[in-house]
Amino acid sequence: MDGRRARASGRHIEVTRTVRLDAAAFADALVGLRREMTGIDHRFHLGDRGTFELDARLSPPGPRSLGRAELNGRLWNPNGDSVAPVRITATSDDSVTIVALLPTREIADWFADHLAEYLDLAHAALDELCEELLFHAANERRAREHT
Repeated sequence: MDGRRARASGRHIEVTRTVRLDAAAFADALVGLRREMTGIDHRFHLGDRGTFELDARLSPPGPRSLGRAELNGRLWNPNGDSVAPVRITATSDDSVTIVALLPTREIADWFADHLAEYLDLAHAALDELCEELLFHAANERRAREHT
């Protein structure tokens, strides 16, 4: 089972999820995600939780970024009138990938006043992103097997 966790320091709340993707599968997932996101921001409507926007710019591949990726995005409350800019990091090793979401500044008043809703939205955003990573890892593996 994949692990989920939240840790708070004032109005900076880190939410993490552990996904069963080893370093090779994670690299495959990044290839597919980069291909899909070329020049296009993603917007995930997460029902009554709010919206998660993911910027199209993914940290560049290269020797210094092996097993690691960074993205920027935004969490919007259900009314769309309060936003929390976030940074998402993913770090992989030989067995798992840990994906973390952390606000780039203190969370807005609405989110601070509705902390349970913020955490629900942040977890839903990470769940969505992790499902994307798993999808792309599987697709890249299948494509390699058929060549």
